Amino acid sequence: MENQTKIIEAIAEHLTLPLADIDMEADLKDDMGLNPAEVADLLEHLSRTFNIIFDGSDILQIHTVGELVEMVEDKLLE
Repeated sequence: MENQTKIIEAIAEHLTLPLADIDMEADLKDDMGLNPAEVADLLEHLSRTFNIIFDGSDILQIHTVGELVEMVEDKLLE
């Protein structure tokens, strides 16, 4: 749970949103209004923040904030 909180905080910080506005069920594109370039930029930010590497296909697997958080958590365990 501690990692989850840190990941959500990093997402909120990067998107300059209040922490309370980050909903795990929110769709990155439809609900949060991110275009593919902004999602890629967010992944780059998380990659630097948590010292993890995303594969090129990872962006295709992420639709919601929850999926993104889960993917980062999984990569932290690798």
